[in-house]
This record gives sequence, structure tokens and C-alpha cells, in this order.
Amino acid sequence: MPIRVYRSFHDFPKSLADGNSYPSQQNYFLSNQWFSNLYETVLHTELDLRIYGVFSDESENQLEGALFCGSVKGKRKLVGLTNYYTLEYGPVLLDEKLDRVSIIDELVDYISTETPAWVSVEFRFLRSESREYGYFIDRFKNAGFYAKGFFQYENWFHPLNGQDFSAYYEERPSKLKNTIKRKAGKLRNSHEFEIKYYTGNDPRLEAGINDYTSIYNHSWKQSEPYSDFIPELIKSWAKLGILFLGILYLDSKPVAAQLWLSAFDKFTIYKLCYDEQYQDFSPGSILSKEMFEHAFKKFPCCEIDYGIGSEPYKRDWMSRVRRIGGIGAMNKKTVKGFWSALFQQVKDSTKRFLPD
Repeated sequence: MPIRVYRSFHDFPKSLADGNSYPSQQNYFLSNQWFSNLYETVLHTELDLRIYGVFSDESENQLEGALFCGSVKGKRKLVGLTNYYTLEYGPVLLDEKLDRVSIIDELVDYISTETPAWVSVEFRFLRSESREYGYFIDRFKNAGFYAKGFFQYENWFHPLNGQDFSAYYEERPSKLKNTIKRKAGKLRNSHEFEIKYYTGNDPRLEAGINDYTSIYNHSWKQSEPYSDFIPELIKSWAKLGILFLGILYLDSKPVAAQLWLSAFDKFTIYKLCYDEQYQDFSPGSILSKEMFEHAFKKFPCCEIDYGIGSEPYKRDWMSRVRRIGGIGAMNKKTVKGFWSALFQQVKDSTKRFLPD
């Protein structure tokens, strides 16, 4: 299978431009729109873009798969096009009937023989239980790298299996439901209470984005280092019809917000925040309950995904967990890679003999 490397989103052949754009690519977090926004607003200062396209023949008419990567500026290090905004990563297949292992074979063979050689390769945000995770490690080992996986995050989720909201909410812990009932009553008795939803090209969307930003800046979270990323993401989702943004207002003041993605038959809870001044009212939990109820009525869904992280509150809303991991591979055929691999091997061997 021939491989082509693209260094700009504008240089894509039609097969990649069309075939991997949402909604043709049903997983938004593997789509051209996602990677383009992430690179243009965040990663372009750190990485030089390298997108590997795998084709069935030399014509570039039939794309089989792709891998979105970047080379770290000033280093011979290849990394996946990811950072802390990422929820999921991996090779893209234009047809799920294709053999994923064969695509990985071609990608690793090509990457491991590029010149000048890569000193190291690192991919993050892969599902650790997936077949491709272990296969990437094995293939890099076979290509002369010291490769190993490492744990990154938990990913809490809940398969609905036909549940409606009543059945889903009934399964939630009693403590959570009692807290929401009590705090919601307290809120309504002391404040004007309103929730606004933004789900598409709403003329109020710009105001909604500003309200979300205001809440985020008054929350416990650190300020966004890349101020354009989330607003551009919200606008992109709105244009594609997959936005579900909920904002809770008290006395017309925005105090809690949640940014969800509703793509095909899955909800992804991407970002949430609340104004710390109102923490005693549990506005985040109240908004969660209202958004779940609204979402169940408005959108078909078979799974709810709470993104990455092990925060205890996620266990109240979700029932299952996946592991998200990374892969690090050091090229023993390069001087720097050899010494890095040797150091890592010694470190790993030492750990095995240390007491827990």
C-alpha cells in the first residue's frame, strides 16, 4: 500500500478531504475538522504537520486509512496530533471493513524507515483494550524500537441499552438524587432559575459562548491557554448540528455550563464548569440532571461518554470504565534512541525489584 505524507490540510487529495470529514467520518474526534482546529489554534507552534495517508494504489484515488501526526520542532520526534483537549486517538479507517492491522503494518513500516530516522515516536490517547494498542507496540518492537505502553486516564461511560431517562436516573445513587432535589428547591426559592440550550446555528450562540467563557473564568479551573480553541470548537459543532451546550442562569447571571457533543447515537460530555461563588447550590449537578433529561427526549442515543479523568462524580453518572493509554517507542538504530532505550530498560528492570 503506497503512503503519502501531507504537510497541510489544504493539500489533501479529495478521497481524504471528503472521506474523513464529519459526518462521513462518524467519530468526530478522528475527523479532519477536529484535527484541523486542534492544529491551527493550538499545536502549530509546537509541531510541524505530518499526515500519513495509506492508499490502495499509486493513483491516490482510493484512501484506505490515515494517521494524523506532527514532528516536534527542532527534534527528530514524531507524535500523534493530540494534547490535553483530546479524548481519543488512533489510525483513521475510511471503511471499517478494512483490516486495521494491515494499515498499522504499513504505517509502522513506513515511519520506521523514514530518513533522517526518527529518534522516538509517541502516540497518546489510545484505548488500551483495543487490538491496535498492543499491535502498535509489537510492530515498533519488530522494527527495532524499544516500545512500551503507559497508562494515562480512565474514561467513564454508560451504555444505555434502550433505557429512557426515568430508568437511567432511577439507577443513580440516592445521595446524588437527594442532593439535587434539595439544592434545586433551594435555588428556585432564592433565585430566578433558567436553563438555556444551544444546539445549532442559534442567533444567540455568540452570547452563549461569551457566557460559557465567563463561567469558565470564574470556575476552579485554570484559564484556557489557547483562548480560540473552545469558541472555534463550539462554532464548528453548531454548524455541523452536533452541539449541545447548556447554561444555567440565576437572576440572569450565567453560573454553570456544560459542553456536550451529540454525534450519531452517542453523547460525549466534553467540558463542564461552574462559578465557584455558587458552589453551595451544586449548580453543576443540577445542570447535569436537567441536560440528561432534555437530551434523552431530544436525541437518540445508545451511549454516554464522560470523557477522560477519574473524578469521583463521574462514577455517580456512569457505570463502566475504559483505560486510555499511550505508547512510547525509542529507535535503537539511532544514537540518541539507543541510549534512551537503554536508560529506560534499566529503569524498568529496577522497578521490578523495588518493593511496592
